[in-house]
Amino acid sequence: MKNFFTLYGWALRLISAALLFGLALFLYFGPGEAIVVPFIGFVIILYSVIRLVPFIKTQQSDIIKTINIIEITLSVLVGVLFILITLLTTDGLGVFFGYMLGGTLILRGSVHFYGISEGSEKGDLVTFFFHIAALIIGTYIAMTGDFTPATLIFTILGLSVVAGGYLSFESYRGYKIYRERKQLESPQPQPRPTKDIGIPIEDEPKEEERVVS
Repeated sequence: MKNFFTLYGWALRLISAALLFGLALFLYFGPGEAIVVPFIGFVIILYSVIRLVPFIKTQQSDIIKTINIIEITLSVLVGVLFILITLLTTDGLGVFFGYMLGGTLILRGSVHFYGISEGSEKGDLVTFFFHIAALIIGTYIAMTGDFTPATLIFTILGLSVVAGGYLSFESYRGYKIYRERKQLESPQPQPRPTKDIGIPIEDEPKEEERVVS
């Protein structure tokens, strides 16, 4: 299986790049808002629900546990509103999308760093930068005041184009290596037989060449 991915990983990267480019085109020319807002809602809900049970079982501080449960509940509520309002109304969320999304990111980052400051949580480098980014991006979105799903769609378009271009380049490199390996594995053409003295055997002269002019 490892050898399979080594040989044909370029094909998987090519398919991924095509899917990203297809997603970008579909969001731009299709009903992008009707897709991206529920998608963000599902991401928020899944991220919150996945954290709930493991956090409750491992957190010792009742205060930190209660604060996180409140934050998770509010995040799930925001995710549900993203889904229902988009599916049940025609106007959508408008600028309220930015306020709700920014507030959710700010709340997540604040709760995380509060737990660390109280000594009830132990952070690492990845979670540190993740929650710093959540605070910065959430503050920017909330303070902008006009962050709409259309703005998010253009952000996704840019990321899709960049990621798709990178995957396409990696696919090209992988296919080039694949062809070079296949070339090495292919049987090489054998040299023509020679006489004992080492001179290649020449073809017999044609009938026309034997005629002396």
